[in-house]
This record gives sequence, C-alpha cells and structure tokens, in this order.
Amino acid sequence: MYRKKVQEWQQLPYAGPYEVVSPRAGASKRVSKLARRKMEKRAVGIAHEFLNLTVEKMVEVEKFSQFRKWFGIEVNVRDVFLDHPGIFYLSAKGKRHTVFLREAYDRGRLVEPNDVSEARSKLVELMLLRRRGLGNANSSANMTSGATADARESGDDLIEQDDCLLDASEKQEQ
Repeated sequence: MYRKKVQEWQQLPYAGPYEVVSPRAGASKRVSKLARRKMEKRAVGIAHEFLNLTVEKMVEVEKFSQFRKWFGIEVNVRDVFLDHPGIFYLSAKGKRHTVFLREAYDRGRLVEPNDVSEARSKLVELMLLRRRGLGNANSSANMTSGATADARESGDDLIEQDDCLLDASEKQEQ
C-alpha cells in the first residue's frame, strides 16, 4: 500500500513552487482527489523550498501557516508535514510545533552549517553556561574557584596548611 502511494505521488506532475497558480473558479469545497493530491504536491514543493531558504532549515508551523494565502496553499499545512515524514520532521516539543527539513540534518546537526547558525549556536551555548552559573562573575562557583586560584598563586596559604598538617602528624606519632 505504501509503495502504491509513493508511485502515485511520483507520477503526479510537478508543480513548481514558483509557478503562478490561478485561484479556483467558484472556490467550492468539493475538489477531486486528483486535484487535492496536486495541490498537496505543490504545497510540499513550496514548504521544501521555503525551509531550504531559511538559515536553520526549520520554522514553527504557525509561522509558516501565516503565509498560506500568500503562497496559494489550499491544504492544511500541518497535515502536509505529517503525511510526508520522509521529507519533513515535525517536532511537537511543548506547545510549539516546529517543522524541520529532514535532508538538511544528520544526527541533530545541520549537514551544511553556515556562519549565522554557528554564531547562534555559540551564543545559545554561552547563555546556557551563564544560566548554570559558570559564566557569571558573581556566582558562588566562580568565587570559590577564584579564591583557590589566588591561594595557588600566592602559595603562602598552602605552606601554612602543610606546616599545620606536619605538626599534627608529628604529635600523633609521639
């Protein structure tokens, strides 16, 4: 059954995302199955092209669906993403639904990262470090590590501690 659907899909004529589509006469709700499949194939082409033009090859479904009328998409875009898991990956993390272009990712990373996406990921990484207290100068972790670094630099505190330990161990031996 799946192979049959794929063969039917591949045999449909390709309607490019940049082709101008005339609005349907009468705009009735009743559309033939073949016409609906053609509209769906065009919607897949538009979504694929749109995601391919974005920096991170992903977008929230709600943001994409805001362009439905402008793109001339007459089918439900969420259903398009769900019906084509080989092309799109739909993430439903939290209340947001995000669609990813599957071919652009390999093991969670962009196949062809660009400077903007790399800079953004570094910024997010720095923000997460700061949230954990590693990037904040006033955090207790930095204050503690700073005090031990100062002690290592001066060396005086360590010598005094060693002398106290030696005195204590000598008393125990006697």
